[in-house]
Amino acid sequence: MRNKILLIEDDPGLAIPLKDYFEDNGLIVSHTISGEEGLLHYRDQKPDLIILDIILPNKSGFDVIAEIRDKDLITPIILMTGTEFDPDSQIKGYSLGALNFMQKPVMPQALLALIKNLLSLPSNIQQFQIGNTTICIHEQRIELNGKQFYVREKDARVFEFLLARKNQVVMRSLLLKQIWLDDHPDKNNLLDGSILRLRQILNKHPSPRIKSVYGRGYLLDTTSSQTCI
Repeated sequence: MRNKILLIEDDPGLAIPLKDYFEDNGLIVSHTISGEEGLLHYRDQKPDLIILDIILPNKSGFDVIAEIRDKDLITPIILMTGTEFDPDSQIKGYSLGALNFMQKPVMPQALLALIKNLLSLPSNIQQFQIGNTTICIHEQRIELNGKQFYVREKDARVFEFLLARKNQVVMRSLLLKQIWLDDHPDKNNLLDGSILRLRQILNKHPSPRIKSVYGRGYLLDTTSSQTCI
């Protein structure tokens, strides 16, 4: 059963009631009060889901999620904030790979419902929300607002990698090394083919778009509905 939660929150007035409420509803909750302590616990305990405050001592929530997402695209992360809820902060949080961005004070019942929904998904299903488009990736299947497309395994992994870094430039060499385990230029045609097939799927929807960044790599743009070339 997937029920291990890591709560990284330095305000005991919020953290302790949330921890008690979640545990009363069947979750196992570990609580840390700093980003560094949270990262140590994450590496040691491998929680099923992370609830992460943004304003933390020494290492911010943005720093923590960036460090986790550098190696882990799977563990669901929910961001919480009392002050950093402006559009730029929300875009940054989602760009770093958060699945949700909640403003304090949070409603415990709503947060619990979100947690249970995320934990009910098989661990190898990834779900992203881009505007009005819900995207699910499961093995060799991509689902956009309920419409399914069957793709090659590497295509699904490329799309997942870009989604976790949306609105950021991802270098070609990084994609090749992460997906094909080899960034030699002779592998470029494999990446080009994967991007072409993904674009053929995405061009049927208003968002997102995979854009080429000349001389660098690709960017999954969630802000424009223009067709990529």
